[in-house]
Amino acid sequence: MTSRLALAALLAALVIVPLGISDQYVLHIMVMICLNVMMAVSMWLLGITGLISFGQAGFMFIGAMTSTLLVKLGHWPFWVSLPFGAIAAGLVSIPVGRLSLRVKGVYFFLVTLAFGEVVRGVFAYFQDPFGGWYGIRDIPPPEPAKLFDTLHKLPFYYLGLVLTVITCLVVYRASRAWFGMILWSIREGDLLASSVGVNVPGFKLAAFVVAAFFAGLAGSFYAHYFAYISPLVFTFQYSVSILVFIVVGGFNSFAGPIVGAVVLTLIPELFRVTGKYQMLIFGLILVGSMLTMPDGIMGAVQRWRARRVRSS
Repeated sequence: MTSRLALAALLAALVIVPLGISDQYVLHIMVMICLNVMMAVSMWLLGITGLISFGQAGFMFIGAMTSTLLVKLGHWPFWVSLPFGAIAAGLVSIPVGRLSLRVKGVYFFLVTLAFGEVVRGVFAYFQDPFGGWYGIRDIPPPEPAKLFDTLHKLPFYYLGLVLTVITCLVVYRASRAWFGMILWSIREGDLLASSVGVNVPGFKLAAFVVAAFFAGLAGSFYAHYFAYISPLVFTFQYSVSILVFIVVGGFNSFAGPIVGAVVLTLIPELFRVTGKYQMLIFGLILVGSMLTMPDGIMGAVQRWRARRVRSS
């Protein structure tokens, strides 16, 4: 009951507090937090099977491109193209998952990395309709356009918050249900899980598809928020950043990727005033956190709570 009240209070704060924020840059950072949390949570679901995909940025790009082309060329409403971007990423992930899940370890990393680079290469090669390396500009905002003005971030923030809550709710419920328990068992040992009748390839593929679906959803939102997409945006480095969010936040807790995404989105902005030393300071903080909290922020919090219980 206490945790539910705390969660309700947090959601209420996330809805009410932004109403008093007039600084559009602050609201932009809050939108970026929503995007990063969606991506981190989606990768975490796949990660509980013991797999880490470096192709999440590629699925995000597919979602962004699908929604963009449907709106710009097909003249579809945003509210219809948004889920279709996620569905397209999920559908593409099925054959990609069947191929990549045949291998393990570093080979899986390489296959998913290659997939992300292939997606970028294909979209960059074809000037029409994908825009080549220059990408696509002037992507229409959600409807009504008068409400979703690029100079006023608050409506975008609330849309991002809704999508983030949906992503977190689905992934959390999946991870806590029988589906999630099977994924955790696969991580502990897929041979053991297989020996008791678990369809290991099938469940891995299901997690892979769900992770790609929500990456595509984040990509659709990204495209219409920034009104611009390009192969130079959805890079391998972004997939690595998502993994860092999870590692710093803590892999063994659902709250870990959320906390990691929030903290590592805010830290670079807090030190932006340092200019050219910004990334140096960020790197030092990142290394320090890994040395002092090897199991992430949430792991450190859990150890602190355990010590309090023992001492009391």
